[in-house]
Amino acid sequence: MATLSSKVIRQNPAAKRTVAKTGRYGSPVLRFFHGLGVFLGFVMLLLLLGGIAAAGFAAYLVQETQRYLPESDKLLAYEPGGVTRIYATDKDPKTGQLVELARIYSQYKEFAPITEMPDTLKNATVAVEDERFYNHRGIDPEGIARAVYKNVIRRDLSEGASTLTQQLARNIFLTQKKTWTRKLQEMMLAILLEKNFSKEQILEMYLNEVCYGVNTFGAKAAAKVYFGKNLNELSLSQCALLAGLPQQPARLEPFKHKDAAIKRRNVVLMKMRELGYISAEACDVSQKNGVFLISEKPSIRTVMKAPFFTTYVISQLKREYGEERLNSGGFQVYTTLNYAMQKEAERALINGVMRGRRTGVTEGALVSVEPRTGYIRAMVGGVDFAKQQFNNAAQGGRQPGSSFKPFVYATAMAKLGYGPYSTVDNSRRSYGKYHPGGGGPHGATPLISAVTWSYNNAAVNTTNRIGVRNVIATAKSLGIKSPMSPTLSLALGAYEVTPLEMASAYSAFANHGSHAAPMAIIRVVDQEGVMLANNLPRVNAATLPESAVAGIGETLRSVVEKGTASKAAGIHDVQDAHGKTGTTNDNKDAWFVGYTPELSTAVWVCGLRNEKRGKFVVPIYRRMAGAGGETTGGQVCAPIWARFMKAAIPIQRAAKLPRLVPSEKLLKKTTDPDPDATPEPRRRRRRRRTV
Repeated sequence: MATLSSKVIRQNPAAKRTVAKTGRYGSPVLRFFHGLGVFLGFVMLLLLLGGIAAAGFAAYLVQETQRYLPESDKLLAYEPGGVTRIYATDKDPKTGQLVELARIYSQYKEFAPITEMPDTLKNATVAVEDERFYNHRGIDPEGIARAVYKNVIRRDLSEGASTLTQQLARNIFLTQKKTWTRKLQEMMLAILLEKNFSKEQILEMYLNEVCYGVNTFGAKAAAKVYFGKNLNELSLSQCALLAGLPQQPARLEPFKHKDAAIKRRNVVLMKMRELGYISAEACDVSQKNGVFLISEKPSIRTVMKAPFFTTYVISQLKREYGEERLNSGGFQVYTTLNYAMQKEAERALINGVMRGRRTGVTEGALVSVEPRTGYIRAMVGGVDFAKQQFNNAAQGGRQPGSSFKPFVYATAMAKLGYGPYSTVDNSRRSYGKYHPGGGGPHGATPLISAVTWSYNNAAVNTTNRIGVRNVIATAKSLGIKSPMSPTLSLALGAYEVTPLEMASAYSAFANHGSHAAPMAIIRVVDQEGVMLANNLPRVNAATLPESAVAGIGETLRSVVEKGTASKAAGIHDVQDAHGKTGTTNDNKDAWFVGYTPELSTAVWVCGLRNEKRGKFVVPIYRRMAGAGGETTGGQVCAPIWARFMKAAIPIQRAAKLPRLVPSEKLLKKTTDPDPDATPEPRRRRRRRRTV
């Protein structure tokens, strides 16, 4: 049976339309609120899901940023490294510290505790970089709101709101790339830093880490680079200038952009005045002050003293550790150089070359080693490092002339039992197309006379008798590493060697026939205090018998007392001076190599002129001669040697060196020449063993 309502609907069609309109929820008002409820529910769901996602992302971000933060104790113990320092063996009489020869760095950093930072610098930095530094907890909401507004208007990320803490986090842990991800990481790190460190600690780290331009990091380093001053010597104007540089170190670098740096300094001063750090009068006075910088922009690698020696050391360090590690490893390198001796060596060589200019001398080198240890005590590779960086003391090589003859006679004494008064043949002889020539009495002559007056024929004839290869073997056993060919001209120094090789080889005559390999580096310590190298002297067992050492010593003493090197007799104990002059046939090279029990020193000079040929600069070695005749080793080099040794020997003796020096002794005795190099029947070779 039909219901009443259905009956009404059938009788009244309008009622049917009304029911259709109102539907399930009746009136339109009910339908509106229903739709609104569904919409709000959907929005709430989205907000809930978004909140969960945001919370998860925030947790992930916190976890990721915490990975970048080191342990508190490590960061508190932070001290900027990266600067490799090279030291001499002696101390600066003014400071009592080891003489610092050079610093090597790709980024120059120097650490200073907050107690050394002047209040003016701290206030200037806070004023211009983060005026609410002491009030926020790592991030500055007011600054962020301002930056967001400006960035939205400009549609870029040009406006920043980084606090000092955020800048510190970015400099130590993050990159400089401007992205939202990096900014969030920076903010999280800043909050974590504020939780772990006080404001003073954060400011200390900031002032030691921030870049001030020219690869200089830290306020202490910047004060030295720009003004040549310590932090406590900085004026208000200088502090304000430094505080303004970190904003744009490259564009505000005072050496290149002085006007921009001054303009930025004035902004800092005005900000300090606004915040009450300085008075209006102090602000006005400082703005009127000029900016006085040191003379020139420093290079990344600063070689301060003994440049030829320090570059020699640097080349060894590069081979051992690589350039990148050397530039940033913060090594402490302790060398063998005595800086007091080095200064005397530079003075003697430069003065000697200047005196020799009238006879065509233009360049020279001097190197001195300690016979017992092989320590290089002085090395001068040229008269002017700024003009000529080639190290004539250790690079390349030049013909030694007659200064090579002692190796010939030492071989004769070792192999044939010769003594100073044995007779040698000074007759003129021809060996095929080779005609040595030379003066002196013909025929038999005492060996000591042949050495004292440097007779060429005697040296060549003696070499022919004992065998060229035996002479080569003796020279090699004494430290000559340059290539030598088995020709008779070897006796007259026809093959090139370096002054370092010659000084080292002669040192064996002063050390009872034992040769100590030349050494420049004693110890290398990294910035963690780990010993990377601890070099002991490498001393060969005696390569010459005592009789040969005594005999060659007597003959070389005669050269100084009354022979071609009489001008070298000006040192305190002339009886201890031994040596030999050398001059090449064309007078392009002149030498004197001599020794005492304390030092073995080689001096070389030449007539050098650099000529430009196309794109290249070519060294031209010219004949040295003047109004007085030819330039010889006895005339120019021996006086240089005497002046240096007269000053250096007292320095060496005052060092009070121990009698016994720990060394790495090489046990092979090499009184016999290398069997592979002799024309005699071959004997089995014995290998060198090292203890």
